[in-house]
Amino acid sequence: MTRISHFTLAACFFLAMAASARAERCAVCGEEITGDTVYIVTDKVTNEKKHLCYSCSMITDECFVCGMPVKKDFIRLPDGRILCARDARNSVLDPKEAEHICADVSDELDRLFSRFTAFPTNLDVSVVDRVNLLALFKVPGNDFECPDVLGYFRPATNHNVVRYHISLMSALPRAELRSTCAHELSHAWVAQNVSAERKETLGRDAEEGFCEMVSYLLMDSDNEEKEKKAILSNHYTRGQIDLFIAAERAHGFNDVLDWMKWGTDSELDADDPDRIHAVEMPRRQLAPATNAMIYALQPTTVPDTLVLKGISGAKGRALVLINDQSLAVGESEKVRVGKTNVLIRCLEIRDDSARVEIVGSGEERVLSLEKPKN
Repeated sequence: MTRISHFTLAACFFLAMAASARAERCAVCGEEITGDTVYIVTDKVTNEKKHLCYSCSMITDECFVCGMPVKKDFIRLPDGRILCARDARNSVLDPKEAEHICADVSDELDRLFSRFTAFPTNLDVSVVDRVNLLALFKVPGNDFECPDVLGYFRPATNHNVVRYHISLMSALPRAELRSTCAHELSHAWVAQNVSAERKETLGRDAEEGFCEMVSYLLMDSDNEEKEKKAILSNHYTRGQIDLFIAAERAHGFNDVLDWMKWGTDSELDADDPDRIHAVEMPRRQLAPATNAMIYALQPTTVPDTLVLKGISGAKGRALVLINDQSLAVGESEKVRVGKTNVLIRCLEIRDDSARVEIVGSGEERVLSLEKPKN
C-alpha cells in the first residue's frame, strides 16, 4: 500500500481549491476569475458566500438589501439607496401598494389575535424614503418614539381626537415590510391600551420587545423563517424579544397582554420568568353620575344580544356598562352574549347611547339606553 503524507494531501487540497477558484466566475460581473486571489462577500439575503473578482471587489456601490456590489441592471432610488435586479423584483416599490400591505397586516393581526384583543384602526400610514424617515428622529422629542430605522410611529391628538401616524421606509422587501408594519401597529396598540401610569413604569426595551414579538408571531404565521431569524438576531431590545417569545409560548398571549397593561415590573426578568404573572389589575367600578344620564337595568340573565345597561361619569371620563362588561372609549373587552363571548371596542359614548365595533367583522352598532318601565 502506498502511503501519502499529510503534507501531500494538504497540498493537493489547496491546489484543487486554486484550480476551482480559477475556473469560477465572478458573482457580480459574470467574468471568469483570474489570478490566485478570490474575494469573498456574504449575500445577506441568502447567507451564501459569493466569490468576486478583484475589479468587482473594489466597487463601492452596494445593494441596500443584500449588501452585494452592483455593476449593472440595478435601480438607484431617489434617496441614494441601490437595489440589485434580484432584490428590486422582491421589493415593494409602489407606495400605494405598501400602504395596502400595511392595511392587510392590520386585518391579519386582528384575525390572528381575535381571541385576545384588537388593534387600532385610527391610523394614518405614509411611505417615505430613508432621508425623510431619518429626519423624523431628529425632531426634538421624537427620539423617544420607536427607534426602528425601517419605520416610525407617533401618536397625535387634535381636538381630543387621537390618530396614530405610521411612516414606513420605501422599497422594502415584501416580508420585511410586513414585519415592520406589525411592529409599528404594535406600538399603536400600546398607545391605545396601556394606561399613562403603566407607561411611566414600562421600560423602553420591554415595549420594543413586545412589538418585536408580535412581528415575530406574524412572520411565524407567514412561514417567513428568514425574517424570524432577522428579528431574533437584532439585539437592540437587549434580550427582551427572547423573553417575550418564551413567555408567550409558556403562558399564552393573553398573559403577555395582561403584563403589558398591568405588570408591576419595567421589564421581563430572565432569572424569574414567572414574574409575567406579577400584575395588579384595577378594580373598575362605575363612577357616580356627574352631568350624565344613568338608567341602570337590574341584571338577571346574560342577554342574547348586546345591551347598553348604563352610562356613568363626566364627559371625557365616561364608562358604559354593556351586558356584563364596562368600557371606556377606545377600550376593547370580551362581552358575554348568551353562551358565548364577543370582543367589542367602544368607539364613542354619548349622553344616552354608545357606538361600538364588533372586532373581527368591523361591524359598528349604536346601542341606546332603555328607560326602565314604571
